[in-house]
Amino acid sequence: MRSLSILLATVLVPILTSSAIGAPPPSRIMALVNKHLPGITIYDADTLKPVCQATTGIAPHEVALSADGRFAYVPVYGSSGVGKPGTDEHMFHIFQTSDCKQVAAIDTGEYKRPHCVLVGKSGTVYVTAEIAAAVILIDPKTQKIIGEIPTGSHTSHMIALSPDESRIYSSNVQSKTVSVLDVKARKLIATVPTGSENQRITISPDGKWFVTSLGPESKIAFFRTSDNQLDFTIPVEGTPFVAKFSADGRFLFDAGTHNHQIAAWKIDVNNRKVIATSSEDLGHDPGSLEVDPFDGNVLISDQPSNKVTVLDPASWKTVKTIATAQTPDAMAFAVVR
Repeated sequence: MRSLSILLATVLVPILTSSAIGAPPPSRIMALVNKHLPGITIYDADTLKPVCQATTGIAPHEVALSADGRFAYVPVYGSSGVGKPGTDEHMFHIFQTSDCKQVAAIDTGEYKRPHCVLVGKSGTVYVTAEIAAAVILIDPKTQKIIGEIPTGSHTSHMIALSPDESRIYSSNVQSKTVSVLDVKARKLIATVPTGSENQRITISPDGKWFVTSLGPESKIAFFRTSDNQLDFTIPVEGTPFVAKFSADGRFLFDAGTHNHQIAAWKIDVNNRKVIATSSEDLGHDPGSLEVDPFDGNVLISDQPSNKVTVLDPASWKTVKTIATAQTPDAMAFAVVR
């Protein structure tokens, strides 16, 4: 285990809290990372109005929420894009979602450029450490790193977690591979070549496929989790980047770029084809795509325009646009219990 230290200093700037305006905290929330705030904003998921805001170090990219919705987990990545020169940050923040007060800041030490963050059913927090080519495991109760799983490939950027928390799938962008990790044994069990750079990764609700976007090849690749082999690909007109499934697994939604603008594709998984495309003023550079678990809407963040666009999954039309703080990226939803 590499060295780490825990800092308890608070670095936050609440802009608005439910207590400040005399209302109870919302029961359903959305967290949004803002790279150049830098920090996060907590929203009421029903109204999409901001509740509070907190700042961090240089350019956080991703966020996850605890199962009870009471805490936000925010790794701080750094000033560059994946695999590019920049600051190699090494902090992991825990904030209360009710008021954005910081609970702890963990120095991840040699596990630099912590990026994607996911929470398992066990409560364990999984974070990619790009420079170390590993996924680290954090216990949010003890606020300590409790293990690591080497990915065996550089630029390990995004991860997906199997529904039973037994496997992690790591998108290793410039290595052109996906790593399959055994969580219990904490070891690499397979390296899957993708043929070209792959961006972002997700897993189907039934655990049948892990899916990644092959931007240079303008297609989305579905790999079977049963044997880690390519099942099929779906071509799109543009450069796919980030995808998520609908809750029932019938559709895959992907956001990327086409003709220097954001494009969004709705894919019928059973028929294996794109059935709707949208580029109606979505912006120019997608940060992330998320499916609202409460109403099924699809949210796409646009970094240059400081906005999040909400698409109706049925009509594939814009129903709302949210102005955000600087450079919106990842989003996460939870019920506060």
